[in-house]
Amino acid sequence: MAARPTAAVLVERAYKHYGSPNKSNYKSVLDNLNMVVERGHIYGLLGPSGCGKTTLLSCIVGRRKLNSGNIWVLGGKPGEKGSGVPGSRVGYMPQDIALVGEFTVKDAVYFFGRIYGMPNDKLEERFKFLSDLLELSSASRLVKTLSGGQQRRVSFAASLVHEPELLILDEPTVGLDPVLRDRIWDFLVEIARGGTAVIITTHYIDETRQANKIGLLRDGQLLAEEAPADLLRKFDCETLEDAFYKLALRQQSRRRSTLTPDVVPEPAVSDAGAAAESPYESREDFTVVTSSTDVLTPRREKPYRYVSDYKSRYKAVFIKSIQQFARNPGGLVFAVLFPIIQVVAFFSAIGHDPRDLQVAVVNEEAIYSPLGLDICHNKSVQFIEIQEDERCQQYMTSCWFLEEMAKKDLDPLYYESADEAKEAVKNGKVYGALHFSRNFSDALSNRIQDSDMADDDVDDSNIDVWLDMSNHNIANFIKVQLLKAYKSFTKRTMKACGKDTRLGQIPAVFHDPVYGKKDPEVVAFMAPGVMITIVFFLSAIVTSTLMIGDRLEGIWERSAVAGVKAREMLNVHIVIQSCVILVQTAEMMFLAWGPYNLPSKGSVIAIGVLLYLQGLSGMCYGFLLSIYCNSYSLSFFVATGSFYPMILLCGIMWPLEAMTGGLRILALTLPFTIPATALRDIMQKGASILEPTVYQGFLVTIAWIIVTLALCLLRLKYRKN
Repeated sequence: MAARPTAAVLVERAYKHYGSPNKSNYKSVLDNLNMVVERGHIYGLLGPSGCGKTTLLSCIVGRRKLNSGNIWVLGGKPGEKGSGVPGSRVGYMPQDIALVGEFTVKDAVYFFGRIYGMPNDKLEERFKFLSDLLELSSASRLVKTLSGGQQRRVSFAASLVHEPELLILDEPTVGLDPVLRDRIWDFLVEIARGGTAVIITTHYIDETRQANKIGLLRDGQLLAEEAPADLLRKFDCETLEDAFYKLALRQQSRRRSTLTPDVVPEPAVSDAGAAAESPYESREDFTVVTSSTDVLTPRREKPYRYVSDYKSRYKAVFIKSIQQFARNPGGLVFAVLFPIIQVVAFFSAIGHDPRDLQVAVVNEEAIYSPLGLDICHNKSVQFIEIQEDERCQQYMTSCWFLEEMAKKDLDPLYYESADEAKEAVKNGKVYGALHFSRNFSDALSNRIQDSDMADDDVDDSNIDVWLDMSNHNIANFIKVQLLKAYKSFTKRTMKACGKDTRLGQIPAVFHDPVYGKKDPEVVAFMAPGVMITIVFFLSAIVTSTLMIGDRLEGIWERSAVAGVKAREMLNVHIVIQSCVILVQTAEMMFLAWGPYNLPSKGSVIAIGVLLYLQGLSGMCYGFLLSIYCNSYSLSFFVATGSFYPMILLCGIMWPLEAMTGGLRILALTLPFTIPATALRDIMQKGASILEPTVYQGFLVTIAWIIVTLALCLLRLKYRKN
């Protein structure tokens, strides 16, 4: 076999099965593909959509792997150490724009220049040159405000900024002005003369007349690989489209005559190294390239034009992330102000006693008095009379009870009969109804002082209550307030009668609690869990949104081709997001223990560290969502779908002790069930980190961080490129 010219790219016998990342309903095959791209040449790779062009380019830049066969690029295999591919030796313009929308035109070009380690003065020089060549928009315009054609020009400039040895362009001239398209081709011809190898795919087949060689790809097969003029002469055509059409017809006819569906035979190889003609091929001179690398350009001993080291890559990605974050007002407001809004909303809405609660009152004792209901407001009425036998005679003490009830924020609304009062409850006019009998005070006096009393006195001394229990919280609040009012009322009457005030109380004495207050605040109980859920899910949503956005826009893939490693992108995101979580944690703690004076007996440092770790756990959960979810909508569905079960099961809404055994075990495995308990113990009990309930909360949080990161790495390891 004759020696081949020096090659920049060589692909031999590639068998590649792949599925489109966005379309799972079709497959393509790159079969028996032998492709050689020489240095200093322009290679036009032509073919219809779905024939494998983009997949082949991904293999050349090291982002996909062949199932069988070999690829050599610039003297080495893509992805091997020191090859520079992916990296600074290749300039890659993908089919999609693959730029950050928050970048300015200048930022987009500078981003890739920084990745390649270009000095600022050289970057400025190249940007000015490319701006003139490609007629780029104003340097300060944001990429997301540009038209599709303008964005493609910026993307083209980003692939050219570092003057690569190998330039790969996936349909770069789509949507461009014909005059500009001709100028670009003239430029490609010029850099090819300087030794750059160019691979270009395009929809405009005839524009590749200026290419040194074209490869016609259809259904994963290379139908021809020749100079345009030779191809036109061989098929006696005036246009390359006509030549491509004839080749496609030849391929189709051979398939029908020799192959059954879905059968792709492997070509036989003769001793001389040439492949026996396969009925599946459409080339007369199709040969198999030997596996020797002698045909390849030797590795350069001198360093590449620009060396991409980890410092330059970290710098570029860090600047990119800061610009992306700072120029997204919605995301910035969401990340910084949302915790404040959530905390303020929680403390403003939760824990306060209900107000303006009207209760129907039927006071027959007052109605049948000489002054009617006004008797309760008559200051001259004597409600307690001590008789000569030291018997305490009560009179109209129902008025006292109503006074105590009013002090508990229960507003009486008077009715004439019990039936009317109960009807008002049914109609939703009031939350409950009370009934005082006509002989309430006399019967109550007898109940207190006589051990032997008539059943009628027992009934008349009761206060009949009817409540609307459809509103559980309001009904229980009214119950508690009525019991408190009765406690105050009995103390008042016992004192007026000169008796021990404890005689009217229930025979159970509630001393000062071991932890907390006698009248516990709901907000103090819920606050630890609410603060943890806020910082957890806020971090998860921000992280998943940013990561999915970068992936869908193609910036991750394009940065990887430029040489940025996945861990470098992740590390930068972790650093920036950790700073955001720190700010969010500080905001919540300032509001909770500042304006809202949330009680806390334990270490503020322990509280802050636990909240911060919960934010990191949420960030890792966001990583998990971004890796396993392929769209914003799916990510939000999963985040929302997991948010409510976690909230309901973590013990904030209802105690764990009320759950069944299996459900309780599930609840304890959630990311903030045990941590919420730990935070509550620190705040209300002053527990130290050495207490089991506290360090268990820290251990669960750290375990969630480790498990989610492990799942992310596992997915990335087995995920096909």
